[in-house]
Amino acid sequence: MKRPVRSTLHFLVSILVGAAGISLVLYFVGWRETFASIQAVSALGVVEVFATVLLTVAAWVVGWRILLRAYGIHASLGRVIGARLSIYAVSYLTPTLYFGGEPVGVFLIADKAQAPATRVFATIIVERFLLGVSFTLLMLVGGFHAAMHPGISPTQKLIFLAGLAFIAAWIVIGLVNFARNLKWLSRIIRWLGRRIPRCEERLCRAAAKVSETEDEVSYAFTRHRRATLVVFLVQIATSLLTLIRPQVFFGASVGLRFTFGQLAMLFSLYILLGFFLWITPGGLGTSEAGAIGIFRLIAPGITTGQAVAYSLLFKCAEVVFVVIGVCYLMQRGLGFLERRAARPPTSGEGGEAART
Repeated sequence: MKRPVRSTLHFLVSILVGAAGISLVLYFVGWRETFASIQAVSALGVVEVFATVLLTVAAWVVGWRILLRAYGIHASLGRVIGARLSIYAVSYLTPTLYFGGEPVGVFLIADKAQAPATRVFATIIVERFLLGVSFTLLMLVGGFHAAMHPGISPTQKLIFLAGLAFIAAWIVIGLVNFARNLKWLSRIIRWLGRRIPRCEERLCRAAAKVSETEDEVSYAFTRHRRATLVVFLVQIATSLLTLIRPQVFFGASVGLRFTFGQLAMLFSLYILLGFFLWITPGGLGTSEAGAIGIFRLIAPGITTGQAVAYSLLFKCAEVVFVVIGVCYLMQRGLGFLERRAARPPTSGEGGEAART
């Protein structure tokens, strides 16, 4: 089966799985209870939910633009916003087991700014990596509180801490690799090329591009330290905005107040859930089912309907930006294809056309 067809089938299957999952959740929880919990949120609360997501997206844009400028890539603010929302939309809608939206962002920026694709991709990697570091720091706080929490069984603590250790280990490996420019990834690709002779040439070309990107990423820790530090602080702000989401929703709906330790544990469990179970568009179905278990563990007073309502209301706010990203991507993508069609063919392209 051809790769595009296979990817399309995977995407369609994931949609069906997500639809089935959310349907089952609403059936067992009760859709009336869920929507009653959503209606319990005040108008100001709905604005606060939307504002939390808006500020998070805005921080992503600001952080990425700072990196782009530090790397000498001058793209307009509108282009950066559109490209960042396009990345978000594609990553949100496609399960992480298949592909993300980062290549889309590279295409949109590099095409307009006439910048090397490897350099643009490096800025995305740095931005994502710094976000991962900020997430990990808050997750360590959540792990400490989870280890002390009397309501969590030893087995649950072990699973929680093992998942946290797994993610933290990869963050540390990435930090060492990028900061010291050890080029582990390109070395692995070259090693695979030597072990698979029929793919050696293709893998060597890929390794060269990856090595170039690794060089660009390492500049964030050598040539662009000030910009990297500023972006890291921005990413901490985005992590804190994600951390306070339960407080925003449940404070507006039932007047509930969480401790910082509870918020850190909820944050950590949600990150772990997304890391391992984002297998449907938007985590549809899996995140709602996970929310029930997470809140039952950390805040047993929250009902299943309220937990599902929390997940769905934030999804509604996120979908607004997903739709904007999809529309922007369709508009810019079609414009690029039109420019390419209008471009006069080179001699190589003309010869190829003549042969076909």
